[in-house]
Amino acid sequence: MKYDIFSVGDNVADYYRSEKRVYAGGGAYNVAVMAGRMGKKTAYFGTFGTDENAKFLFDNLKKSRVAYPLTDIKKGRNAVSIVENKNGESIINGVDKGVYKKLDINDAQLKIIANSEIVHTTAYSYFEDYIKKLRFKTKISFDFSYIRKKEYLKELLRRVNFAFFSEAKESENEEEFLKWASEQGAEVVILTRGKNEVLMKYDGKLVKKRVPEVEVVDDLGTGDAFIAGFLSSSLEEKSYEECLDTAVKTAAKYCQVKGSLGVSKPAEKEIILFQDVHADK
Repeated sequence: MKYDIFSVGDNVADYYRSEKRVYAGGGAYNVAVMAGRMGKKTAYFGTFGTDENAKFLFDNLKKSRVAYPLTDIKKGRNAVSIVENKNGESIINGVDKGVYKKLDINDAQLKIIANSEIVHTTAYSYFEDYIKKLRFKTKISFDFSYIRKKEYLKELLRRVNFAFFSEAKESENEEEFLKWASEQGAEVVILTRGKNEVLMKYDGKLVKKRVPEVEVVDDLGTGDAFIAGFLSSSLEEKSYEECLDTAVKTAAKYCQVKGSLGVSKPAEKEIILFQDVHADK
């Protein structure tokens, strides 16, 4: 089967401690569900555990009609994060990746993934080594998040079509960074900056787009919504400016939703992180 968007990578159970609720999330997972809601034929591949959170996330894929032609289920805890919402801003206080350590994908599985218009992945998905095998077989979308390590970026930017970046944690000349990233080979490079205007670089052209003003309920997952909107629009042969317009509107819509997707369940018990990856930073 041919898919519009095949999303590969992280799925996470986001635990809002103050509410005692678990929300469905994870960058790659979110994009698959969100683009599916926009009418695209989407598929998802990532590693699930065997606990109740894993079942919740997997069941939501079914309800969302996201295909899962490949499955990787490992005995143990699913990836989980602890989230605190402060006036609409969601703060990640810790992450336990659980069984999600590494993706093992053989050539037959990669062929299934490649049978799509766009393959989307993230910097937290352990998919980098497979991207070079997909070059020229499909378009590749990559969410680099806050990463600015030049060696890492150089290796990947020459192989991806759509490169998405979040605002850097340290000050930078953003237009210079976009120019540099574009020169590495990516077809389109986009930098989102929270409530500030979005910057896009393609064909030597710099585009700036204002973000709609909305009441922010929860900003978790809005970057994924932006990506889902942009990629979905690109499949409709829209100009990149039109894709950008759809992207900011989609992100604004999801800012008004609790959790990344608005899908949650009561937590059966208090969630404790056994291996907090944030503690190592």
